[in-house]
Amino acid sequence: MASHTIDLQNSRTITVTPADGHDLIEIHGNGGQLELRVKLTPEGPILQMESIRLNLKSSEVVSVECKTFEVRASEGVDVHSDGGMQLSGQADVRVNANGDVIVTGEKIFLN
Repeated sequence: MASHTIDLQNSRTITVTPADGHDLIEIHGNGGQLELRVKLTPEGPILQMESIRLNLKSSEVVSVECKTFEVRASEGVDVHSDGGMQLSGQADVRVNANGDVIVTGEKIFLN
């Protein structure tokens, strides 16, 4: 079967392509750059997004469950909580820095 393309508003297109063992749905932006790809495989969907900005907002819980979770940022990472925060692991937990490691708290407990 051949691909089917639909023109959307703001110069975007959506293309559906049936392929061997999977179906591919892609949204391309103005200029043809990929914005969203959904590959529907027998094992389940694979989602790929490319964007200037990605915002997730939930009034309750955002939960991620996976085998491996990686975050890579070229400029910085900021994790903030207005409540408590917990970091735990069943194996070693390491902190590596090429600069200072600063721990600030009312009390700091080690072991």
